[in-house]
Amino acid sequence: MTCKLVVNADSGNFCKLDVDKLLNALGCVDTEIETIDSQTDWSAEGYDTVIVCGGDGTLHNAIEKCRDTRLIYAPCGTLNETAHTDNPIVSLGKVNEQFFSYVCAAGSFTEIGYSAENKSKKKWKAIAYLPQVLKSFRSFEISAEIIADGKKIDGDFTLLMILKSYRCFGFPFNKSYKKRKGLYLVAIRSCGKDNAVNRAKMFFPFFRVFFCGVKKPTERKNWVLIPFDELTIRLKEPQTFCLDGEKRVLSGELRFGTHMLKRQIDVVKTPFVKRRTHRFDADKH
Repeated sequence: MTCKLVVNADSGNFCKLDVDKLLNALGCVDTEIETIDSQTDWSAEGYDTVIVCGGDGTLHNAIEKCRDTRLIYAPCGTLNETAHTDNPIVSLGKVNEQFFSYVCAAGSFTEIGYSAENKSKKKWKAIAYLPQVLKSFRSFEISAEIIADGKKIDGDFTLLMILKSYRCFGFPFNKSYKKRKGLYLVAIRSCGKDNAVNRAKMFFPFFRVFFCGVKKPTERKNWVLIPFDELTIRLKEPQTFCLDGEKRVLSGELRFGTHMLKRQIDVVKTPFVKRRTHRFDADKH
């Protein structure tokens, strides 16, 4: 068996990663180790098994590269939302021809997932996202036609989120996920143009959904959280989406569904050293 270990040095807990202990636990002796950053391209070609250490964005990129390769995920990012959701991972979300492990979202606050600096995440962990909350607190007007399992929902939205998880950005709000695993639509209607008044108005539906949580599928005047099997979103204009912490621009007709994996992705417990020292030495390996 040929193995490759890919370690993202930009991930939030990279400096505490104990690589030797991880490889010993997995029984991987002759393993090629490649250290990358968030801008590095890498290949899984020629390997039977690839182990990736990083956050949700690292896993997202690994899924694209390892479609025919066994993939093992050792989370060492800041939030690691996918790792909190399913183990093993047997399915993915799909939008047109792109895959995502837990979220595809556009609108208010969604740029938090890809805008926080790696240096800040390493130092401050989840706190590094707080300044981004203030920067991204604004009202959006995303014109969209939505058809969820035949049900039509039209209008302008400040948030469009397709979620395959019970949590996002650290908020465990989708409380019905564990009873019905799969894809969910979270949509919050726009309050209008971005100004102080409309920002104040949008606070209430966001507080209701993300802070209070939603126990069952719900449709309200200003927001919905419902499961679906098939979903189509027709966008009037291109929008910037967050796919598992990666920035993507999507446009036109977006078709969402579930993609069942031929090989499950195993999520393993990542070994960390107790003290804040850098145990990973690429030259050593």
